[in-house]
Amino acid sequence: MAKWDVVVIGGGAAGLSAAAAAADAGLSCLVLDRMGGGGELMNLGPLQDVDGAPAGPDVAAGLLDAAITAGAELGVAEVTGLAAEDGNWRVSTDDGTHDARAVILAVGLAPGTLGIDGEADFDGRGLSHCAACDGPLYGGQPVVVVGIDRWAVAEAQELAEIASEVTLVTQGGAAPTATGRVIVLRGRITGLQGATGLEAVLVQPDDGGAPLRLATRAVFVQTARHPALGFAPILARDADGRLVTGSALRCSLPGLFAAGDARAGGSRTVAGAMMEGRQAALAARDLLSPLGKAAG
Repeated sequence: MAKWDVVVIGGGAAGLSAAAAAADAGLSCLVLDRMGGGGELMNLGPLQDVDGAPAGPDVAAGLLDAAITAGAELGVAEVTGLAAEDGNWRVSTDDGTHDARAVILAVGLAPGTLGIDGEADFDGRGLSHCAACDGPLYGGQPVVVVGIDRWAVAEAQELAEIASEVTLVTQGGAAPTATGRVIVLRGRITGLQGATGLEAVLVQPDDGGAPLRLATRAVFVQTARHPALGFAPILARDADGRLVTGSALRCSLPGLFAAGDARAGGSRTVAGAMMEGRQAALAARDLLSPLGKAAG
């Protein structure tokens, strides 16, 4: 069983930034990601909140290189458990276990759902969670994106480059700001229609007007997303399931920190997630430095 100063769970913008900062601070660090690093960045086009608006995969590659160069190690594994053990945290994966004196939870958000009957029937037949992955299948056709956060807006604007029409349905939330050829509709999807694939969505407008039927070949779901924390102990969370942190991004149990989209009250930007990852790593360093180095 390996022993580490810090284990980072999640290899996206926050996780890789945390790993690089922890290793730079002289801590032994392992970052665990079931896909090998990059996270949701791998599915994003130009990032307007990052200097130079680089593409998501380019940012991921740079962050991964920085973490490895600093001395962090990357483990490709799915985390299955997290429990306190002899003053440390034991991280269980499908490829073994690791002990850590501190753990940074940077798991991002799991895919969301519309929460309507028959939704699963359209999975892979017009229902998607990734514009970069599936968007090219619907070039020149009308599509719908659902959600209000930065991911939803980014998906809608990316799809506007290839689709004939993009409607961003807020799913009951406040209308976000979207540029380009994106129609913002405040309402909630109540049904999906189609025989061999998606042909239309039914929308109930927030203003109480008559239900609308929008012809569409695809709906990209970016709503009702929660951190994938089924492996974790009971921790303080907000109404959306995100981790509540105190000072220095500390969770409600000692030795645990949160960064990025998994944390309540974050900026919900890639640049913000990177900053939080670095802050969490430095907070872990401050916690551990009086205690000396961990055994290797």
